Amino acid sequence: MHVELSFEPIPIATCEGGRIATILIEFSFEAKYAIGVLRDIAEIMVKWSIPIIKVFNSNTSMIIFIDSSGVGDLKAIEHEIRRVKYVRNVEIQPSDVETVEVFPYAIPKIYGERVVILRESALKSLINAIWENLKVAPQMMLYIIGREMGESYCESHRKSMKLNFEDMLKIAEKLFTATGYGTLKNVKKCLSPLEVEYHIYDCVECKINLEAGRRVKSSLIRGLIEGYYSKLLNREVECIEEECITQGNNKCRMILRGV
Repeated sequence: MHVELSFEPIPIATCEGGRIATILIEFSFEAKYAIGVLRDIAEIMVKWSIPIIKVFNSNTSMIIFIDSSGVGDLKAIEHEIRRVKYVRNVEIQPSDVETVEVFPYAIPKIYGERVVILRESALKSLINAIWENLKVAPQMMLYIIGREMGESYCESHRKSMKLNFEDMLKIAEKLFTATGYGTLKNVKKCLSPLEVEYHIYDCVECKINLEAGRRVKSSLIRGLIEGYYSKLLNREVECIEEECITQGNNKCRMILRGV
């Protein structure tokens, strides 16, 4: 079953007609495996009739955005949360903007590596700039960038995940979709001899190319997949795009074989 979910990768919240406040809670390590901690915090919100807008959490910290427009004493709420077992510290900050708030001190990471979030509009500007300003072989440049990215991802995963290569592939396939490149479906996976087939739906590079009127196959994404496999298997791998969304297909079909 395929379920599409939409989420914000950074702590940001909106509240039309309300006033946002941010609650930062730091827990002791024991809270990670304790029962009832979130329930106790939620009960405090219920007691004070406070709407919870959004919740973000890490291993030992939590950011809660609330609508504080009906709350007269934020310090009293802070004091109550501080009394919850395993809570080490609490800070409540009212927003200086009425309907939107961003918590600026949360650094986005994937497996411990800092992430720089690139919006689709920014990626579009980058790809279009390469096409418009690089007069010779823009597709080759995008392919080379993709190769470098794929190899870098693989090296980072190898250091942080400590998994065998088959499990690394499973996680990498999920991360491909989760980080916004497109919806990746594995159709065939034979590693010896190498013959792998992927179907990619809603490919972000193809979407950008179609909007610009370019009927060209994926170069960045093809290079990314090829680079990951080449680094993972420690040998040259070729990725060929047999079908592409920009050519009128409903998916991009990528075939990987050994060189």
